[in-house]
Amino acid sequence: METSSEIELCLINLQIGCMLRLARLKQNLSQHSLGMKIDYTSTMIGRVERAESVSGWDKIYVISRFLRIDFKSLFALKSLEALLLIVDESFNLEVKLTQEKIDYYNFLKKTLKVQYELLEKERKTKR
Repeated sequence: METSSEIELCLINLQIGCMLRLARLKQNLSQHSLGMKIDYTSTMIGRVERAESVSGWDKIYVISRFLRIDFKSLFALKSLEALLLIVDESFNLEVKLTQEKIDYYNFLKKTLKVQYELLEKERKTKR
């Protein structure tokens, strides 16, 4: 059985946050309004979207179900290019674009690139 590396798990956590954020923004929901609808705090929604901590599957399930996202699709790691497109689409849908958000999106893109580079190196050494 193949095991997942820490890098893969980190990327999946980032991917989940990116996909949930994009779905929320497409539905024109704030973190606060989404939280109110599913009885979570906006802080918790933000932490999931920013992958600040590893969220329990139950929280991710409730959010994904409300946003009408296939829960299983969140866990199949996408390519770097696909994730960067998700990040760019989310950026373009942001209503209140502060410098802090601009910095966050730039940091997120940089983090994804670095993590994918590390994953590629890790995979090469396992061959």
